[in-house]
Amino acid sequence: MNKLLIYLGVLSGIVLFASCYNNKKDISTPTANSLAAISFRDDVVPIVTSGACGCHNNGGTSVIQFSHAGPTVDTIFYSTIQARSGVFAAMIASPSTGHPGEGGIFFTPSQAAVISTWIAQGAKDNYVPPAITGPVTYTTNIVPIYKSVCKGSSCHGGLGPTLDYPKMVSDKATISSMMTSSGATGHPGGPISLDATTTSTFLAWIAQGMPQ
Repeated sequence: MNKLLIYLGVLSGIVLFASCYNNKKDISTPTANSLAAISFRDDVVPIVTSGACGCHNNGGTSVIQFSHAGPTVDTIFYSTIQARSGVFAAMIASPSTGHPGEGGIFFTPSQAAVISTWIAQGAKDNYVPPAITGPVTYTTNIVPIYKSVCKGSSCHGGLGPTLDYPKMVSDKATISSMMTSSGATGHPGGPISLDATTTSTFLAWIAQGMPQ
């Protein structure tokens, strides 16, 4: 009996691991009209948060997460997804080797068509956030964005410099350039992708005098 339970446990683990790295079933074929109106948040994000990239969702901190249901329930890191457009392109071009981690991870033909079209259209975030009218402070609004968008082992707080309130205030011109260009210019480490919510929040904070 014990041997049977152990066997079933191992088998379940193998199936779970395999399902994380395979997404072979295609659902539908995108039409020309739907491909002409690709929405980052409506079309691309659902693929990335539920398909071939499933191992980056709801996992531990050892992987770069695209979304999780942990302390910040149902949080999607839009900037992180947008910044990986080059990785997605490589995965589509070479399904067996394009993924930077282990395993042959790939998109279905329909998913690849959607993501390829989005990349060809500039890999932009089409979301337009509502105007920010209330107070925006470093502690309440900027720190959470910094922790989820800017901080990481290969980014700020890791290989890059740690940014705190005095540092951000002194780098006002740099941050302004980054936010007005959605990360295309101004970032000392090279172009990055910043979603509309991030840029509008930072710009509102700067406009209000960068209160702490």
